[in-house]
Amino acid sequence: MDHKKLDAHRRQVGEIENDLIDAYASNRINRRDFVRRGTILGLSAPFIGGIVAACSSDDDEGSTDAGSTDSGSTDSGSTDSGDSGGSDETPAPAGGDLVAAIQQGDANSGLDPLNMLDLGTYCVLSQSFEYLVGLGPDGNVAASALATSWSPNADGTQWTFNLREGVTWQDGSPFTSADVAATIDRMVVAGAGLAGIVSEGAVDTPDDYTAVINLDKANGNLPILVSIFNPQSLVTPADYSDGTTLDARPAGTGAWILDSFDANTFKAVFSANPNWWGGTPKLDTITLQGFESAGTAVAAMSAREVDLIQQFSVVDGTSLLNDGDFVVKAPPSANHRQLWFNTQLPAGGPWTDPRVRQAVGYCLDREQMVATLFEGQGLVANDHPIYPTLPFFDADATPQRPRDIEMAKQLLADAGYPDGVSDTLQVGDLGEIPDLAAIVQQNCAEAGINLEVNVTPNSDFYGEFWCTGASWGAQPETGGPGVPCGASAGIGIVDYGHRPVPDIYLTRALQTDGDWNSSNYADADYDAMVVAYQGAVDVEGQKAAIGQIQQKLHADGPAMYPYFYNYLGGHDSSVSGVEVTALGHIQLQNATKA
Repeated sequence: MDHKKLDAHRRQVGEIENDLIDAYASNRINRRDFVRRGTILGLSAPFIGGIVAACSSDDDEGSTDAGSTDSGSTDSGSTDSGDSGGSDETPAPAGGDLVAAIQQGDANSGLDPLNMLDLGTYCVLSQSFEYLVGLGPDGNVAASALATSWSPNADGTQWTFNLREGVTWQDGSPFTSADVAATIDRMVVAGAGLAGIVSEGAVDTPDDYTAVINLDKANGNLPILVSIFNPQSLVTPADYSDGTTLDARPAGTGAWILDSFDANTFKAVFSANPNWWGGTPKLDTITLQGFESAGTAVAAMSAREVDLIQQFSVVDGTSLLNDGDFVVKAPPSANHRQLWFNTQLPAGGPWTDPRVRQAVGYCLDREQMVATLFEGQGLVANDHPIYPTLPFFDADATPQRPRDIEMAKQLLADAGYPDGVSDTLQVGDLGEIPDLAAIVQQNCAEAGINLEVNVTPNSDFYGEFWCTGASWGAQPETGGPGVPCGASAGIGIVDYGHRPVPDIYLTRALQTDGDWNSSNYADADYDAMVVAYQGAVDVEGQKAAIGQIQQKLHADGPAMYPYFYNYLGGHDSSVSGVEVTALGHIQLQNATKA
């Protein structure tokens, strides 16, 4: 170890960054986790490289990032390994149109950047609008969007973002820090991932190209919450208002200008923005076409009616996986399905008792799910959303919950349901979810838990059965303090896309009054644990809090998490230069088509 070089680097940064450097130098975290965490903190690639060189570490790199696909185990089609989708192919000449098959967007939220809910809408909105923090070639965050750099103060209560100069909105007006401040205020009001972290008026704008975000309390992951991995953090103009949709007011700083949108077919057509700060895109136009069914999207891709498919499953996509002219995109993925229970409503109902919820957990055959639904392209989970490769994951916090039907029956009897319980399991028609529901139904029946499965078109599912009490839900009057999603279904399955850290899973989906909290879970002890995790700015502090969270969720069971799965998308081999995320983003500014 070169202590002189290490000390020289340490003098350039603050306490939080030096805590991370110490953890790496003392081999408490490996190189991959150091690079990942350092990037979140805003350390530049040359700085990170200098630390790695000074430490001359031979540490274990560990496995590849979450969700990376082993090209030897996927198929005979070519595989673009688990990065953000960079391609080594020779780019085709510029020009032309590219057609992408995407998920049909939610009918309730429309093209609303603050209230959108699904991968299809994320993909459409992010063509015109951009994030403060963008996507890197390794699938992690990077200074590839509207912020060129960022850094925390000594205790993580303030983050300074330096903004890209020379950026204009599509109407020709300049992008400034005032737009960032207004966007953050709108996110706070809407609860878009910043609830309890930032208050209205928290952004100082000392000049047009500096935004200083003052937090209510320390947070070590703020850049993630204003990045591509928090889709609702798209930066919109200062005079934008909550509820405005892109089709009603086409705008943005991004590479593509919305020409038309058909809400009935969920078809969006964009043309290249000749004034984009990154240079004019190579394609002339792009068309994003919504598909209600994954099977029809796969069929369209197989027939080459489209050039690219946003997402497909192993079960549906056999024809693509065996297609030598199809390029598989497999970005890092902590994607999972949440089997939620309404823990409060109806009052006195079976799901309000944690023993009944635990009984479901003991019924689940997780190995069967991963083998049947993903042919092994997934990972058994343990009823919390913490992915096991994260540096703060606590492997010793909770033993893996086994399948134990006798335990499930005993828990039901202890809760006063010796003859079992019955309900309707509500799911959307998305990916493998209907097949997962059938397995859950079969698994639970053995213990006397009788579930009728109801499958709803996914474009209606979120507002009808998931968070019905939300402002965009079917029954907003049923929401209120402590029951943010009101009369959400007693039991259902919902999809959650990839995030490099679990903050959104822990806050919006589970904290008291979280706007995605379909479980209506309200527990002060849990809330305090999440606050402790978010306030920890070092890996050791995060791990201590996360271990408690893992134990709490495993015991209370507001939701079950049976598996994590690998995200799969892809395109025809005539296409190159596409970058994707496991949240459904498709970045086409550098794409070409032969």
